[in-house]
Amino acid sequence: MDLKSELLKSIWYAFTSLDVERCGKVSKSQLKVLSHNLYTVLNIPHDPVALEEHFQDDDDGPVSNHGYMPYLNKYILDKVQLNALHLHRLQQKF
Repeated sequence: MDLKSELLKSIWYAFTSLDVERCGKVSKSQLKVLSHNLYTVLNIPHDPVALEEHFQDDDDGPVSNHGYMPYLNKYILDKVQLNALHLHRLQQKF
């Protein structure tokens, strides 16, 4: 399995565990914490307003997994792929 697939599986489990009402949605505040933890663990520069800006047209209600995926792809997973590519290139130089 590639890096992105492995990350998605782990993030899906985290999202599911935050969905305490089993309605398929998680509050924005919980997604902010999850996202911040992902930024920290994956060593990605954190943009603290990106999540709010991404969901600014939505109400304050919970966000579904499908609603979180575009944010996750754009602000986290794409950056992880770039970091992995840069790391791989650096390793080849040495």
